[in-house]
Amino acid sequence: MSKHFAGARIRTLRRGRNLTQQEMARRLNLSTSYLNQLENDQRPLTVTVLMALSQHFDVDPAFFSPDHDARTIGELRDAFPSVPDDQLADLVARYPDLVAEVLELADRAPSRVDDSPYRLVRDFFYEAHNYVHELDLLGEELASRLGDPQLRLTRLSTSLDRDLGVVVRFRKLTSGPRRVYHPETRELHLRTGLSEAQLCFELSLQYALTGHADVLHGIAADLPTEEAREIAVLALAQYFAAAVVMPYEQMLSTAEDVRYDIDRLAVHFGTGFETTCHRLSTLNRPGNRGVPFFFVRTDRAGNISKRQSATGFHFSRSGGSCPLWVIHRAFETPGRVTRQVAGMPDGRHYLWIARTVAGQIHGFGQPRKEFAVGLGCDLEQAERLVYAQGLDLSPASATPIGPGCTTCPRERCPQRAFPLAGRQVVVDLDATLDFSYTTY
Repeated sequence: MSKHFAGARIRTLRRGRNLTQQEMARRLNLSTSYLNQLENDQRPLTVTVLMALSQHFDVDPAFFSPDHDARTIGELRDAFPSVPDDQLADLVARYPDLVAEVLELADRAPSRVDDSPYRLVRDFFYEAHNYVHELDLLGEELASRLGDPQLRLTRLSTSLDRDLGVVVRFRKLTSGPRRVYHPETRELHLRTGLSEAQLCFELSLQYALTGHADVLHGIAADLPTEEAREIAVLALAQYFAAAVVMPYEQMLSTAEDVRYDIDRLAVHFGTGFETTCHRLSTLNRPGNRGVPFFFVRTDRAGNISKRQSATGFHFSRSGGSCPLWVIHRAFETPGRVTRQVAGMPDGRHYLWIARTVAGQIHGFGQPRKEFAVGLGCDLEQAERLVYAQGLDLSPASATPIGPGCTTCPRERCPQRAFPLAGRQVVVDLDATLDFSYTTY
């Protein structure tokens, strides 16, 4: 087993708690000199010290893992694509506060400004690791009061009426939105043709918007614009609704029992493939976590409309996504799960699955929504998934992918569409090369 050094992380923790080396060493029952050697990477972090740090300072052991920095390294790679990953990793490990300031400055640069409200909300959930503890508990509490699925629609509509003064009218709409709320009459109208789980979701969404408005607005308060806050309130209400339809403890227990088989989970909870995948990516409750998933949704043109990560996978903000990524192959086999063992340029490896999903047909000749949904996890977690069956999970078998051409350092990629940003393109008039956009 390779040695792991975590000096920068230990020092960051100590300074964050305003402790001297002597004070921290005393709490950990270590000598001050030994702690000093740990902080200066002169000694590796042992399991015993790791557990002591976790217990005495109530911090997740993953805080000291190299994977903890993967997301930050990816963001730095976007800003400084010509700098080698090992140098970026060293900078992140040794100067985390400085890196945060550097990234903030890079985000303000004119060429990188993207203050769209949806990007702000996406980053808001991304930074929360796609888990909102307060809402998850509130949703689970409501689900426990509703009881069995056979009775929850009746009980939920009764609760809306009794607790919040909202009268539910089922089958009131034959087309258009699934849910329409009329504040002046306090009536909630629901469209025909929705499944039981979809109706439960819409009722729970209204319950959150009406009964937990203060909580939603409080969580969204730190977003910088009013438009972003409004979008976040809706997204948080949807998060609550998913927690009612698929309560955390039930979802995690069932997922473990069926080895995260998405189709079986969808049948159990009456939900769709995309909704089930999205909920799996939120199972990140402290002390009771599921497999830490990455969730993404894209269309045929490669536009990523949803992306969430419970751990360190980095989605590039610019330059598109990698054409070798399995999510693009999903459109070749509609409705079927496609699998891929993938390797990133930083040496990390993942298991990805992808499948297409399609919206409702609204009439002859009318286009309908069609996306590919992807769910991925670190390769070390793959054995917990049914989708690992029959796959060669060795890193040597992995398909080499990247974060997007403009930030990917793979020079000899046959699918490269753009040169690596920040590098000068090599043009050889005396040779015809197999690989485009060679840089130096």
